[in-house]
Amino acid sequence: MFRIWIDEPLLDSVLPMLDGVAEIVGPSASAEDLATCEAALVPGARWDAVRMDAAPCLRVLSRIGVGYDNIDVAAATARGILVCYTPQAPTISTAEHAVALLFAVAKTICIGDRDARAGRWHAQFWTLKGMELDGRTLGLVGAGRIGARVALVARAVGMRVLVFDPYLDAMRAAELGLERSDSLEALLRESDAVSLHAPATPETRHMIDAVRLAQMKPGALLINTARGSLVDEDALVAALRSGHLGGAGLDVFDREPIAPDHPLLQLDNVVLTDHIASHTWAGHHRLYETAVHQALQALRGERPEGLLNAQVLGKADGR
Repeated sequence: MFRIWIDEPLLDSVLPMLDGVAEIVGPSASAEDLATCEAALVPGARWDAVRMDAAPCLRVLSRIGVGYDNIDVAAATARGILVCYTPQAPTISTAEHAVALLFAVAKTICIGDRDARAGRWHAQFWTLKGMELDGRTLGLVGAGRIGARVALVARAVGMRVLVFDPYLDAMRAAELGLERSDSLEALLRESDAVSLHAPATPETRHMIDAVRLAQMKPGALLINTARGSLVDEDALVAALRSGHLGGAGLDVFDREPIAPDHPLLQLDNVVLTDHIASHTWAGHHRLYETAVHQALQALRGERPEGLLNAQVLGKADGR
């Protein structure tokens, strides 16, 4: 029977997958117990070279999530440890959340909710109007799994969908019914709403800065369910305060949790959620189910679907 380390308790819904197959160890077990484990299920805990060396039997690190910056993949590769992640698991829930933020901002839903609860009926009826999305242009920065699903919903409500993605070829764009933009600047100039779906890399850090925000249409909306580092938040606050941007819907922030005195919290034209885009019951289960499935695949000598370091294959049978 395999021994699998966990840094936090598993969902009850995935426990049957391990019955008679693997013994769960942790999260409060000893270092000696960790040293006997062949796999680890990784939520947000840090796995660096030091920790890997404390687990000499380790053959696979299975990340419960899309990002894997908390795992030193190079160190794992050097030690013959497979690393896999779950990029498909949160797609549906995250895409739906991006669309929900778009509608909430466009229709000033949170402002209306606050006014209704406070007894301020029609307090801003003549001064505040929502945006009708039919016939408008949605600009997608990135058209991977999540962006493509957002496009599907946007087109269903009558939006034109424009995309900037250097990795999207013309054939795939045509299959998705998307128009490709030659540059990010061109997309920003044409879009009534922009939804970010790019990864966090040194190249994408603050890709939406003061210059790029100034290139957006007056009154345009910005949605971010990708990574907080994509947006220069100081520049975003300035654009929202000036009225150049009509609003923003944010699920992710440069630093999390967002500070209680952050100026974004003081703006009425911003809808904020606490990095919960993928946190539906179905999405959460899918993350854990996929991570467990891939850990077991690796332990059986099979190739996990979300493998990050294929060069380790055939070498991850002990160190």
